[in-house]
Amino acid sequence: MKILIGSLHFYFMSVLFSRANGSLTLRTPSAYAFPFCNYTYLNLSSVSEAQAPKTARALNFSHNVIEKITKRDLEGFDVLEVLDLSYNQIKDIEPGAFERLFSLVSVNLSFNDKKLLVPGLPPHPKLLPPSQASGSLQLYTYFDKSSEAAPEPSASAKELPHLGGPSVLQNVNARLRRNTENLLRRAEKNTTASPAATSRPDFCGAPVNGTLDLSNSKLSEEELSAKLDANLCQVQLEGIVELNISHSDLEMDLLSLFILFLPMENVQSIDASYNKLTINIQDVEAICNFPLSKLSFLNISNNPINSLDTLCLPSTIQIIDLSFTNISQIPPNFARKMMNLEHMYVQGNHFIYTVRPQITNAVAKPPPGTVHINAISFVRNLNGTPIESLPNKLKHLKMSNCSIVELPEWFVGTMQELLFLDLSSNRISVLPDLPTSLQHLDISNSDIKIIPPSFKSVSNLTIFNIQNNKITDMHPEYFPLTLTKCDISKNKLNTLSLTDALGKLEHLNVSGNLITRLEPASYLSALANLDSSRNLISELPDHFGKALPMLKYFNLSGNKISFLQRGSLPASLIELDISDNAITTIVEDTFGQLTSLSVLTVQGKHFFCNCDLYWFVNVYMHHPHLRINGKGNLRCSFPPDRRGSLVESSRLTLLHCSLGIQMAITACVAVLVVLVLTGLCWRFDGLWYVRMGWYWCMAKRKQYEKRPENKPFDAFVSYSEQDANWTKEHLLERLETDGFKICYHERDFKPGHPVLGNIFYCIENSHKVLFVLSPSFVNSCWCQYELYFAEHRVLNENQDSLIMIVLEDLPPNSVPQKFSKLRKLLKRKTYLKWSPEEHKQKMFWHQLAAVLKTTNEPLVKAESGCALDMHEM
Repeated sequence: MKILIGSLHFYFMSVLFSRANGSLTLRTPSAYAFPFCNYTYLNLSSVSEAQAPKTARALNFSHNVIEKITKRDLEGFDVLEVLDLSYNQIKDIEPGAFERLFSLVSVNLSFNDKKLLVPGLPPHPKLLPPSQASGSLQLYTYFDKSSEAAPEPSASAKELPHLGGPSVLQNVNARLRRNTENLLRRAEKNTTASPAATSRPDFCGAPVNGTLDLSNSKLSEEELSAKLDANLCQVQLEGIVELNISHSDLEMDLLSLFILFLPMENVQSIDASYNKLTINIQDVEAICNFPLSKLSFLNISNNPINSLDTLCLPSTIQIIDLSFTNISQIPPNFARKMMNLEHMYVQGNHFIYTVRPQITNAVAKPPPGTVHINAISFVRNLNGTPIESLPNKLKHLKMSNCSIVELPEWFVGTMQELLFLDLSSNRISVLPDLPTSLQHLDISNSDIKIIPPSFKSVSNLTIFNIQNNKITDMHPEYFPLTLTKCDISKNKLNTLSLTDALGKLEHLNVSGNLITRLEPASYLSALANLDSSRNLISELPDHFGKALPMLKYFNLSGNKISFLQRGSLPASLIELDISDNAITTIVEDTFGQLTSLSVLTVQGKHFFCNCDLYWFVNVYMHHPHLRINGKGNLRCSFPPDRRGSLVESSRLTLLHCSLGIQMAITACVAVLVVLVLTGLCWRFDGLWYVRMGWYWCMAKRKQYEKRPENKPFDAFVSYSEQDANWTKEHLLERLETDGFKICYHERDFKPGHPVLGNIFYCIENSHKVLFVLSPSFVNSCWCQYELYFAEHRVLNENQDSLIMIVLEDLPPNSVPQKFSKLRKLLKRKTYLKWSPEEHKQKMFWHQLAAVLKTTNEPLVKAESGCALDMHEM
């Protein structure tokens, strides 16, 4: 194949220069000879007959009558690189004829005897077989015979096939001429380079791991031709398995582009998308037979191709992408041209349904201004379908967004090997008849309203996508038993029965419907409580999980579900989506049964953040084997003070939500408080304060009782039992001797009455209250009571009736905290101090008697005096 292209280049190089005596010599400016010798159409019988110069680097002996090649014919051609012996009658080549041609890189022996054997070639030449290849040599013959530079066209050249015009040939020949001129210019610039150096220039496109990536390179047609030059880039072109020239704004016709690909013997994939490729309007089917035997993938999407009628591509292509190419129909000859096609992508094109008007002899001329539209219509007739043919080996067909309204009648009977069909985003209103071999069907974004009973005949279907249609009723008995994945989201369902007819179903998507709740009902029953006016699904059948034992992926998002009851979800679920519903709580009875669940998607703002959600927030959200998507977007709607806050941050503690724990903790706290209070009372005389509080209350009650106007006692004596001897022997005896009437508790308390009652009575019926102070006094509880009650009387009567007698000195720190009133009185009151000295005792008794005889002064006046005076005897 490479020799073919080299021969084409060689041929056009030869005709660019005039022929003189059968040879042509081109000299460079540096006077270095670079001879190209052409001896075609001279009726030569041997190579030596031409007497070619030994310095020739390219010899063309094609179209002669040479029958044999000998050693003598090729002796001395040490710098010969290209030798063309095609179109002769060579039957024999003497062994060793090519052994001394060490610079030879290309030998063309095509169109000679088919039994010709070539012995003794040098290590590196590229040989074209003598037998005629069906594809490449047809193209070669066509181009060669059509060349304007051919001096003497053969007889066979007069019989050109009918191709509809010479424009294609002119385009190809023009490009070959440009390539030839480039070759000559490169030869002139590399006069000192060796043959090996000129065969691998740096400007060739070098593949990396079999891939030549020229995408986004913005190459022109000439630059691309130079990078894919068949003469100078042979080694690089051989290594190309995948070619990418996408996104390059390349402007040329598709046939001319594929002529550049002919030397790529191993190319399997070509991506020419996002360019400006066109299809030539002439029919070139006669030469449309490419020798690219390994090419299986072609992407020419997003090119301005508007018709497939004159498409000329290798028939070996198995995958073709014609997306977004502005084609409007698939012509009748497409199936014949692409007989091996298995994958076809034509999405994004608009297939036009045509109505061919009847041709009449008399055509009435419309009046001026009248517009007749009779070429485009969406009303189908027998000849109006835009899909006129498809290869019967097709297995993968994608025709989304193609303005298709229906499939042709022959589709079911012809496409017996079809496995994948994408008819999404079309204008189909009725589910078409489909081949039984189909396994994957996508008919989403259409106008289908019902699923017919014939759909069950697609017995191998496993994946069914019918989202965003207008389905109002779906019967499981119409579905194939083999179905494993079904997407019926964004429809208008009235009923939905999920029975054992869908026993193999693993993926189910019913999002975007109007389901309000999933409730257990009678087994395998149809949905009840339907609001047909709003098209609401109100409930699913009982034992939903048993009806779909294989269901693993369930999408319920975008519905109106507010609560999921126990048993409404199959236990086999692995992934569940309940987001964007009206769910208020997630309870353990429902989700705790889903032991296989690993992914839960939940979003919403209707959750009741009360104790019903405690299990979800504190247990389920922290499950180690469960991933919860969207938990950071869950919002509370109740209680009002939590509205809008995150569910994840809800303060739902076990103490707050468990009544038993609350009661237990309350009891424990109560016991603890009692124990603490008991300890505190024991440590800080709490019992005394309690009794004191009781007595104080009693004293407050006493103030409302009528006080005696004539008090029988001059004084009431309060003392400690430790000071009883001094009180009886000295104080009581001396005062009574002086005529004072003293209230003494051992003598004057009324038997049978409470002690507190006797204390109240004696204090209320005494003009004065004498306190005998000593260290033992402050340790007596009864003395403290008497002090408090006397102080209470002073406050009520506003009369200072207290007399303080210090029997023994009281250090400030010796008075306990509970005798706070005594501390205040010692700082505020004038007191008498007892002295063991006899001369001081006389003064003490004299002052005491004088105080007892005085009338009680008002408290305010008493407090205005000096509070720190002390009289000592």
